[in-house]
Amino acid sequence: MTEPEKIKYASDGAEKWSDLETAHIKDPKLAAQLKRMSRNYRQAPKDDKPLNVFVPTLADVSNKDDYSLMDIAVFGLGKKPRFEPIKHDLNDAHITVQGGTDCGMATIFDYDIFLYMVSYLTREMERCKDEVKRGNDARLPARKISPPVTELLKFCKRDDGGKQYKQLEKALERLSTTKILIKEKREGKSHRRIGMFSLIGDYEIFKATRTGNISELLISIPDWVYDGVVRPTKPTVLTLDNDYFLLSQGYHRFLHRLARKTAGKTNATYSLETLYERSGSTRPFRSFKADLKKAIAALKDAPLPDYHVQLVKKGKIENVILTYMGENSS
Repeated sequence: MTEPEKIKYASDGAEKWSDLETAHIKDPKLAAQLKRMSRNYRQAPKDDKPLNVFVPTLADVSNKDDYSLMDIAVFGLGKKPRFEPIKHDLNDAHITVQGGTDCGMATIFDYDIFLYMVSYLTREMERCKDEVKRGNDARLPARKISPPVTELLKFCKRDDGGKQYKQLEKALERLSTTKILIKEKREGKSHRRIGMFSLIGDYEIFKATRTGNISELLISIPDWVYDGVVRPTKPTVLTLDNDYFLLSQGYHRFLHRLARKTAGKTNATYSLETLYERSGSTRPFRSFKADLKKAIAALKDAPLPDYHVQLVKKGKIENVILTYMGENSS
């Protein structure tokens, strides 16, 4: 895969909310609104530098995912790393996912770290907006996070043990080397950002001398993720139920993410063939269908958070219906 030309992001060079008016904003009404807003703020002192890193805490954080990736698999659905690329030929784009040569592709369970990163960035941006509502200019969130490892594991509903630290180190390697290449089929017709992206940016690991376990982390937030959260028009994130992390099957996590994006608070219907394509599976369709049916049957006693999954057969056609069953559903 070839690296595309550097993409311009709406948040490029912006340190404060009012700085966004000078960024690459295509909405003239929004640009005018921000320009008027900036007149109400005095300039910050010269030594008032933005934080390079923020250290998240667990209080009042909901689980967020990137909207543009929720209807496809950009990772392996198993617990072991996958080495074959994933290719999606969608109506609006061609998408190729390639893992590292030595470590393989990120798994759907590695992706928990991505969700953690997006969730905390979203929370920090909400705090920024709260400051703006109170009439104050506010610093945008830092582009690096240094999460306390025990809190990261707790957020992802994992035990705090030596095995988890080793798995975390491997997961970071796979996340940073997994590349997603998105090519538009017809110019201007895709809602997805076009280019090549990694799930996380550079990272550093610091280990405790006594145990050899990870003591500190430093993770860079990719530009495409940062921009999707902080841009003032429409953030590209959706909330997932925190019990998502308790789903132990890759198929169940895949179905939940798909339902959250496409069913929302209604319902969505997919053929088994479409689910096979969206899963990125390289197994024979017959094997995939058998495993998916077993996964759906297992949901009878332990359903997905907020969603009911039903396999419906009419003649030779089999469809999966994803129906919202959360609060206020009819």
